[in-house]
Amino acid sequence: MSAGAPSGHGRIVLVDVLRGFALFGVYGANLMIFSGLELLPESGSALFSSGADRTVRFLEAFLVENKFMGLFSFLFGVSFWLFLGRVRGRGVPPTRLFYRRIGWLFVFGGVHGWLLWAFDILRFYALWAVFLPFLARVRLRALLALAFFLCVLAPAVVAGIRVAIHAGAGHDGGLDAATLQAFAHGTYLQTLAANWRFDWALTLSIGQLGYQLAMFGRLVLGLWVARALDLERPGRHRALLVRVLVVGLLVGVPGNLVFALEAWSGAKPPWAVFLRKLLVEGGHLGFTLAFAAGLSLFFLRPRSRALLAHLAPPGQMALSVYLLQTVLGIWLFYGFPHGPQLMARVGPGWLGVLWLVGFVLQVALAGAWMRRFRFGPMEWLWRTLTWGELQPLIREARPAA
Repeated sequence: MSAGAPSGHGRIVLVDVLRGFALFGVYGANLMIFSGLELLPESGSALFSSGADRTVRFLEAFLVENKFMGLFSFLFGVSFWLFLGRVRGRGVPPTRLFYRRIGWLFVFGGVHGWLLWAFDILRFYALWAVFLPFLARVRLRALLALAFFLCVLAPAVVAGIRVAIHAGAGHDGGLDAATLQAFAHGTYLQTLAANWRFDWALTLSIGQLGYQLAMFGRLVLGLWVARALDLERPGRHRALLVRVLVVGLLVGVPGNLVFALEAWSGAKPPWAVFLRKLLVEGGHLGFTLAFAAGLSLFFLRPRSRALLAHLAPPGQMALSVYLLQTVLGIWLFYGFPHGPQLMARVGPGWLGVLWLVGFVLQVALAGAWMRRFRFGPMEWLWRTLTWGELQPLIREARPAA
């Protein structure tokens, strides 16, 4: 058994904390999409150009966009290895049970993506996770090389090829405008039809292939970390964490500045597009790893650990919280639920407020839920369907001292 092999003796708090932290960034990035800002033309985006709007939009692009979803994907790869360890401890064929598990995840993602929100990520986790069992015994050095190739080099190659063959991004301004109109003012059926059109245009675009390969790379990198490191005793890797933090920041700052400022973009030859994408994807991955390493070092301090422990409950019920974020986003912005209907009416400044307040409420709700129950509601359903039998949900009362 390798250094990172899980013991099967319960949860690893650091992993839950990191997952809760990832949900914070995922919610902020997705609010920019829920709000309709990404669908507005440049003339419409200019409506939200106050100092607060520009500051929040820059910080979101520089620090959050693609970094926290990358962390979420990375932790999915970690969870695969931890799941195998827990299943082995129960004497059940682990690979067969894992495939049943991701099969149900694909069902959840399909319902989420096709009936609610086109930007669902769960379907693609399930599809790419099919390959993880084949990588469980690959040598660690080869696994790490594959992860970096998929995370950084492969998306850059795809970007260069797209320009070389003159392929578009997969959808145009007309589709954006029609989608925005349906989301903001349509009935549920009109919203559903627009969601399907946008989902397939996005999924079948060549640019999406680069994003998918980068996401798979983060799954592979998470598998490498879980196999190579002792996550139950992260203090043993303090020096490595410091190096990852420093290198990640050094690589991340220039790449994310280019991304956030949209520098060196526009019509460029394939080689220039390749180099820009290489720099940007390296920046995304650098910040993702720097955030993970920095939070892990913070976690090693006893006083800090007590503060970070508040992120563990949402991390334990990450699937439930992720889907709750969609419900909140649709209620806040879309037309058919008859909520506030804020689609394309608020800029990044106010979205920053909704981001912070909304996530604090999610942390409080998750904490209250996990004090009473063993799993989040969707985690309980997922676990029940995976094992084929009802799982205990309510925590047993602790005996009085």
